[in-house]
Amino acid sequence: MAKQEISYTEAMAEIEKIMTKLRGESIDVDTLTAEVKRASELIEMCKQRLHTTEEEVRKLFNNEQ
Repeated sequence: MAKQEISYTEAMAEIEKIMTKLRGESIDVDTLTAEVKRASELIEMCKQRLHTTEEEVRKLFNNEQ
């Protein structure tokens, strides 16, 4: 099954939910690893999306000069 692509905003919202669980200690030990892994995947996706956006904006500015 292919991973469903989510928006940057959705990813950030999910990361925030996970962080709230971790800060509030309301997370079960059995799900801790899965939650941290998911947050790590989302963070990497956001970093890649930001990098891609930065490159696209840079190209646009270079083409206008």
